[in-house]
Amino acid sequence: MSAPDTNIDTQEKQHKPALLGIMAAMVFGVMMVMLLLFFIIDNGRDDITTDGVLIEQDAGAASTAAPVDPVATGTMDSN
Repeated sequence: MSAPDTNIDTQEKQHKPALLGIMAAMVFGVMMVMLLLFFIIDNGRDDITTDGVLIEQDAGAASTAAPVDPVATGTMDSN
């Protein structure tokens, strides 16, 4: 059952601040998601600069550093 005196124009004027707030929150949310995606994509690659030349490394490439043994003696002796 609807209200007997429904005036759409009056209700639109009365609810304008709330509708603008909802719209602002939606725009803010979309901007935050886009910013998050930008940081995720930007930090997902490994870039090395040498003398101003950008060299991109493949994230899945094998490293030339020696592997670290997590259970080697002397690393965290708690006994």
